[in-house]
Amino acid sequence: MNPDFISPQDFELLAAMHPLAYEYLKKVLEAKKVVGRDESCDYYPCHFPGHDCTWCFCPFYPCEDEQTGGEWVKRKDGSLIWGCSDCYWIHRADVAEAIMVAFIVCGIERVEDIETRAGEIKKIFLLIREKYPPMSEK
Repeated sequence: MNPDFISPQDFELLAAMHPLAYEYLKKVLEAKKVVGRDESCDYYPCHFPGHDCTWCFCPFYPCEDEQTGGEWVKRKDGSLIWGCSDCYWIHRADVAEAIMVAFIVCGIERVEDIETRAGEIKKIFLLIREKYPPMSEK
């Protein structure tokens, strides 16, 4: 891929959702219920003790909102990628439940809905963030 020119096909490849994220979000959206804590997960707790695992793979990625605890991380090659390691907001039980309810009300039922309805997804993010603002501490 020529770094000076990105074709529409290249963009689709760059923007494609990771297969693990796709499969996980597919299960969550089909179940239509929050997961809560998943202490059986090898990585639990990956954000903070007691966090809600429903949105392990964030439907808002990359939200680019540092108030959530996420941040830009420099790669070895100097480019930046959105990092969620310190994100705590989406893992709060109240936020996880609010997102699930909003998705159900708005008819976000499939992963493809997340990918193709980006404008609505962004509005959901902003509305929920306003109602449940990120706090300075977990």
